[in-house]
Amino acid sequence: MKLTILASITALAMMAPAAHANLLNNGGFESSVFNGSFSTISSGGSLGAWSVDSGSVDLINNYWVPAEGSYSLDLNGDVAGRISQSFGTVAGQLYNVSFSLAGNTDGGSSLKLLDTGVTGVHTFSFDATGQSHSNMGWVTKGFSFIATGASSTLYFQGSSANGAWGAALDNVSVTAAVPEPSTYAMLAAGLGLMGLVVRRRRALRD
Repeated sequence: MKLTILASITALAMMAPAAHANLLNNGGFESSVFNGSFSTISSGGSLGAWSVDSGSVDLINNYWVPAEGSYSLDLNGDVAGRISQSFGTVAGQLYNVSFSLAGNTDGGSSLKLLDTGVTGVHTFSFDATGQSHSNMGWVTKGFSFIATGASSTLYFQGSSANGAWGAALDNVSVTAAVPEPSTYAMLAAGLGLMGLVVRRRRALRD
């Protein structure tokens, strides 16, 4: 019993720091080194670990202020684009997706739309009214999903309604959800039980 409880506590201790590790590569689109304002990547191209599956996207460098780092993405290049990245997961595990969202302020409707998902579709919008290249108004958005296998694929899809001025994307991450408080409570109870067993055995020996 002691060994089982100790193993559970050790597993939890090892899992807690890892729960916050980003499972994606190039989540901030920082793998590029070009020095222009923006670069259009069409279907079949890539952004590090990201694949451009359809349409086109604009990788933004110094055209507007990113949410973090030096680069960000306009999901509508010449047309609405779709990007995706696959990563390792554990079936049945809960994961959290987080990303920074803004919008290209140069034209089109002020309401910028995108779809994203892993096991389902989630639609997000950003109102670019009053924003500018120097004040993009980045906001953090996200959703959760339960993995169905050893590999999962996250995608982002620009909307054709945005024209050539799409939703802006940056700082994407996928992390394993932290264990529920009830998990810690059960382990604490187990630790208490282990202490009780040890004390009882000592009393019997004495």
